[in-house]
Amino acid sequence: MPWNSTFPLGSVSVKANRVIGQQNTTYIETTMGNSIVGTNTNTTRDHFWNVGANEDGRHRFIQSPAFTVGAVAADPVIGTGMDGVLYLKSDGLASARIQGFYRNAQGIYQYLPAFITGTVTINGSGSGDWKTLSAVPAGSYGEVFMYLNSSKSECQSGSFSTNSNSVRAYSNRQKQEGTADSYFVELRNDISGSLNLQARRGDSGSGYDGTWTYIITYRAQ
Repeated sequence: MPWNSTFPLGSVSVKANRVIGQQNTTYIETTMGNSIVGTNTNTTRDHFWNVGANEDGRHRFIQSPAFTVGAVAADPVIGTGMDGVLYLKSDGLASARIQGFYRNAQGIYQYLPAFITGTVTINGSGSGDWKTLSAVPAGSYGEVFMYLNSSKSECQSGSFSTNSNSVRAYSNRQKQEGTADSYFVELRNDISGSLNLQARRGDSGSGYDGTWTYIITYRAQ
């Protein structure tokens, strides 16, 4: 299914030009998205094209590669006469999580937070008991929510922020019924020259050691 940049060709017959014209028509319809409503494969295009009067010219969804300049994650400039641009960009971590950004004349805002989930075994509250949840990007901020897998009603939340090479995180102190203020999980808040977000048991006692599920959300600062 080729696209013929030059059409019609003066050097060939009308019959040959009909073939070239049909190739261009097929290319446009297929590339722009003439798949029927309900099609869902990795080749389904973002647009509707020659599908139906109510669909044609509209979007099914939006797909885009992460924006780069010279294979490096970057922020696109705003086009002449345009007011803003929506785009995807990698967070720069080895995991290469892709995030959604919006840019206008006032600045750049990450409107879709990135998500990291996983589990960690927490056992102890000593100086050697810190466990890494995940690395987070430099120049980011976010929130952490954790729950104890053996008792999913036991939970902990907190927040964090990073500079170029360190992360500070803080647990929200949630009171256990019938006790003084205490918390299940402590997030590490000393600058350690690392972008690893870490946690250990808080002051709630060893009964809350175990496997914790964490959900991290973050945005660029």
